[in-house]
Amino acid sequence: MFYDRYEAGRDLAEKLTEYENTDAVICAIPRGGILIGVAVAKELKLPLEIMIVGTVEHVTQDASIYYAVTETGTYACATDEPLPETEVTQAIAEAKHKRLVYTDSAQLPNWKDKTVIVVDDGAESGLNIKAVVMTLQEQLPKKIIVAVPAAPSSVIEWLENQVDEVQVIKTEPEFTGIIQEHYSHYPEVFDKEVNIAYRHAQHLYEHRSPTT
Repeated sequence: MFYDRYEAGRDLAEKLTEYENTDAVICAIPRGGILIGVAVAKELKLPLEIMIVGTVEHVTQDASIYYAVTETGTYACATDEPLPETEVTQAIAEAKHKRLVYTDSAQLPNWKDKTVIVVDDGAESGLNIKAVVMTLQEQLPKKIIVAVPAAPSSVIEWLENQVDEVQVIKTEPEFTGIIQEHYSHYPEVFDKEVNIAYRHAQHLYEHRSPTT
């Protein structure tokens, strides 16, 4: 069991040491994933960026369908049911607002030709990570690595067929199915904390030792 997200991030960094001080960039998924990202970025001396993912509940006559929608409008879902364009547009607007709140900027990162290490505090359904990976694939990065503390085998299998490298510390049968059960300390992460963590990561990278 991890004590908190920072400890899980440091443990993940140990699996990613080949990327230390390289041209790779961390792509954290807020809110909880930002704390993982800060820890990994600090240990590997890498820059950190984020990708916003929102959850949209689309109600049909038969059921409620959940979608993970990124700020480009790309979405992942457990079914083949398309998300209406009006709801995609609304999700994009909300994601843009979140980016401004989290980073004090509306500027989207440029992932093209980058080695991108996607991190989050875990995966249950995997929809958020899937949406991020699909969005990155559209951006044509040089390489996509996904690193999470815990995930089910179904998500890992999907990732292994989609990205260049997957690093997961706790897999089945250790994976319990509920992310917070893998942490002793798993408090809610608020928007202000994401903003502080993001700015802290920027400061660490900008002031890293030039000899490292």
